[in-house]
Amino acid sequence: MSPAVKPGHHETSAEQARQLARVDDEGHVYALAAGQPQRRSDEAAGPAADAERTADGDGDGAPDSSAASSSESSASSPDYVGQYPEATADEALLYFARKFDDLYDRALLLKARVESAADGARPLRESMQALRRELESGPWVGDVAALGGVLDEIAAGVDGLAAQETAEAEAAVDAHLAVREEIVAEAERLAAADPDQQHWKTAQQRMQELFDAWKAEQKKPPRVTKAQEDPYWKRFRAARSTFDKNRRAFFSRRDQHHAEVKQTKEELIARAEELQHSTDFGPTTKAFHRLMDDWKAVGRGARKTDDAQWARFRAAQDVFFAAREQANAETDAQYAQNLAAKEQILAELEELMPFTKPDQVREQYHALLERWDEAGRVPRGDVKRMEGAVKRIQDAFREAEDAQWRQADPETRARQDSMLAQLDETIGELEESLAAAREHGEERRIKEAEEALEARRSWRRMLAGE
Repeated sequence: MSPAVKPGHHETSAEQARQLARVDDEGHVYALAAGQPQRRSDEAAGPAADAERTADGDGDGAPDSSAASSSESSASSPDYVGQYPEATADEALLYFARKFDDLYDRALLLKARVESAADGARPLRESMQALRRELESGPWVGDVAALGGVLDEIAAGVDGLAAQETAEAEAAVDAHLAVREEIVAEAERLAAADPDQQHWKTAQQRMQELFDAWKAEQKKPPRVTKAQEDPYWKRFRAARSTFDKNRRAFFSRRDQHHAEVKQTKEELIARAEELQHSTDFGPTTKAFHRLMDDWKAVGRGARKTDDAQWARFRAAQDVFFAAREQANAETDAQYAQNLAAKEQILAELEELMPFTKPDQVREQYHALLERWDEAGRVPRGDVKRMEGAVKRIQDAFREAEDAQWRQADPETRARQDSMLAQLDETIGELEESLAAAREHGEERRIKEAEEALEARRSWRRMLAGE
């Protein structure tokens, strides 16, 4: 809706009309050129002449035959405005002045509409040109120059609106092109992405959204020219083409990869089904582990196909490992007695500890280890616990033998005796120092002597094995 306007108003007074036009005896009105004095044939006659002119008529305001011929000649005059018969001169002048005032008021209304930008520059310019043509169509009873000035002001205002509209249109076009640039740039980013890292479902959906956004932009005013749009469209079209090409190539490679994965996994399934009934559990277990490693190394195939193949491969594994577990359970039941025997042997070995004199229990120790070996295998769940327990006892016995050997070695013994002698001498000196300190009551020396004496005595006990 156009904004409200407040037009001005123009009214030509009778005095102004007399200065701008003249009226003859028959009511013909003529516009005067600028500066031309008003001439009226009935000025000298006054009211009597008006009365006589009215009386000459037929009473209905129509001119007689002689007036008609005079009217025909008057209408050809370049300054002729028109005729208003059976009226006073002022009435005739004001009749045609009001026609001019109407034109003037329409110009003032148009000026107000221009000032308030109530419409676009184009329709406003067309209205202004229509008013100017109407003004120039013939003489008027009114200030034609002033109205011409108003029309000039309107023309200048319309030119300003046109310039503003042009700037706004250019800004709108720039905004449209900026949106197109954003669309094209995102499409180019999608096209440039690594095909192997692209999330194709999401990317394809986004590319379609960009295309829809492009079409929506084309419908928004103002329309951009083909020359303006073509560089963006060529980039957008190239990006979509590259995107589609990369997508087709990716799915082609994926389909080929899935076919290779399917073939390889079929071979692994066939091998697993060959091994599923094997009773050679040790080597077959290793073989199944290798098959599982190969399965993981192949990678994923088409989801539906891969899930079905995995179910077949897993079924073959389950058959084998279920049979192995059953066999192990039967074996563990047979080894339960062996476990009880080894538990007893382990208790007897622990009774020999600590091995302070390993020579005295060596024969009994080795006899128990022989019984341990003869007892046989234990259930799988107890192997680690039993082996750890007997190893702990064996380590303790070995350390005891090493300590005994070191004590019996002549060189080691000689070094030990020498160190003991030195410690005995030092201990003697410290005892004398302690006695002297106590005699003199020197607390600091007493404390130092006691600490040094205790350290030497502790070291001696360790070397002597006490």
